[in-house]
Amino acid sequence: MPNAACLHAEGVARPWQPAGPIPSRRSPRLCYRPPVDLDTLGRWESLRGVRVARKVLERAHGVTLAILDSEGLLAHQRAGVLSTPVAVCRALLFHREGFAACDAHYRALGRGAGDRVCHAGLQTAVVPIAVEGEVLAHLVATGWAPSAEEPDRTELVQRLRALAPNDDVADAARRLPLLDRGALVGVRAALETAAAEIVAHEEDRRARASAPESPGLWGMVGRSPVMHAVFELVSKLAQSDATALILGESGTGKELAARALHDHGPRARGPFVAQSCGATTDELLESLLFGHVRGAFSGADRPSTGLFGAADGGTLFLDEVGEMSAAMQAKLLRVLQDRRYTPVGATAPRAADVRVVTATHRDLRAMVDRGEFREDLYFRLHVLVLRLPPLRERTGDLPLLVEGFLAEVQGAPRKVGDAALECIERYEWPGNVRELRAEVERWAVTAGDALTVEPRHLSPAVREAGGYSLAGSVSTPEARAAAEGAGTLAEAIASLERAIIQRGLERTEGNRTQLAKELDISRTTLADRLKRYDLE
Repeated sequence: MPNAACLHAEGVARPWQPAGPIPSRRSPRLCYRPPVDLDTLGRWESLRGVRVARKVLERAHGVTLAILDSEGLLAHQRAGVLSTPVAVCRALLFHREGFAACDAHYRALGRGAGDRVCHAGLQTAVVPIAVEGEVLAHLVATGWAPSAEEPDRTELVQRLRALAPNDDVADAARRLPLLDRGALVGVRAALETAAAEIVAHEEDRRARASAPESPGLWGMVGRSPVMHAVFELVSKLAQSDATALILGESGTGKELAARALHDHGPRARGPFVAQSCGATTDELLESLLFGHVRGAFSGADRPSTGLFGAADGGTLFLDEVGEMSAAMQAKLLRVLQDRRYTPVGATAPRAADVRVVTATHRDLRAMVDRGEFREDLYFRLHVLVLRLPPLRERTGDLPLLVEGFLAEVQGAPRKVGDAALECIERYEWPGNVRELRAEVERWAVTAGDALTVEPRHLSPAVREAGGYSLAGSVSTPEARAAAEGAGTLAEAIASLERAIIQRGLERTEGNRTQLAKELDISRTTLADRLKRYDLE
């Protein structure tokens, strides 16, 4: 991989090399690794947080953001192009001494030298991108002079002209921003925010790469870090035969988790039996669980083994255990203590060779405190605990879940458009995965023959979460104000137009060519609207 000096073809006979080792201030807690690849740098450059930080730095402070790998190469240099938006730096790069000094400066930054002033007197702020103790690269902001420089910058111009004697350097020096310590705090804050998003992106990517695929866990789909932790815990709890308690909101997949505990455990060859304890009378639930003998009650014309008997050698999953009455809680407690149960109408108990897995969406500890749930049963159930996250905490899994449901639902569209996906990711999903599945089934009707799901096909709550109206148009506060007739007609039209363009910029991630095509206007017209509405 050529370094920066190798890319300076004209005027340099051979690549410049430093005379001695470049000082490094590496943290003893961090280890440095080889440079990241060009594709990774490209992904980082496209992250929203990085793009926003770059805009903030350029507009508020007049400085430039760059990604620097551990060899001291800027992201675009790795593609074989040496370029910088800082006019002073561009002028200096065409001189041997200036180029060599710039190369040494960036090499030192790439090796963890920290904030520093370059040979030209320009200041640079540096923030490392560290993931799991490894410094992958650095975010660099450069292109300003200390505010201590005199207003006319005479000395700065003279110093730079000594490095590169031409008028371009002098003109560029006079346009350099002068920043004080307060501004430097803002610069570093922007860098740290962008670095945090890159770190989160890399951690999520690594977790997805190492997470198991969903078919191995009975349809539990997810590659987010939080679901990766769930999969790991399921694998551990499955090896035990102890009672397990699954906690989670309605629709989070508690029965799927119970099946995973069964299928990956020592009882996998035995039966898996599930029963909800909610909305069932004590008499019916007792008969369902423990069975009955013939004649035990009116209509009992034949004996029943019950679910404990049906699950012999396997797993019995009791959902909504928090809905049990006090009487049924006492009966379940005795089974868990003695490993024996008595069918309704019988006198002789039977052995219960069953692993019991229970689940609830309620706070059992709070129910114990209120006297609504037996404390002794609580401790019997609260042996091994698995908490399932709500869907709003695992938004990174939404595209994967939607893709899976689209493949399962007959007649559903083939894919989801970017605008519709944005609505889906912004919605809270109080019904969790169950609600998402119902939403996908709805598309089979609302989308008709469409191959791609658009905002207009979504249910009202999901559509409005993304800021779209019934017709699929933008429904931001500005657009709503326009619809309500706020201001003159011209003001209402302008407000609506601005909202549409703003939403389009977010949807296309700033791709003006794509947005112009979507809006069916020329790039020139779009540029004019961006300037008019201060959206540049």
